[in-house]
Amino acid sequence: MKKLGSTIEPFSQRRFGSESDVERITGFSRRTLQKDRLLKRYRFPWYKVGRKVPYDLEEVEAIIRRTVQGGAFILRGSEAPR
Repeated sequence: MKKLGSTIEPFSQRRFGSESDVERITGFSRRTLQKDRLLKRYRFPWYKVGRKVPYDLEEVEAIIRRTVQGGAFILRGSEAPR
């Protein structure tokens, strides 16, 4: 699959996680993630699959790496940004 010259992985090769996983990685509470979806503040990419709301964990980590300022943010549960 290709999109505008960049490579997109098939869904079967991506890592997805729950609100609890994103909470553990980012420090944002589950309630904050829920409010963000309700108020259309799309901080992190998510999908709606029935009643479940999986997040693309690799994309969540990439967003954190892109928004690090001054090296003060420590990525929890994974290696620190480079």
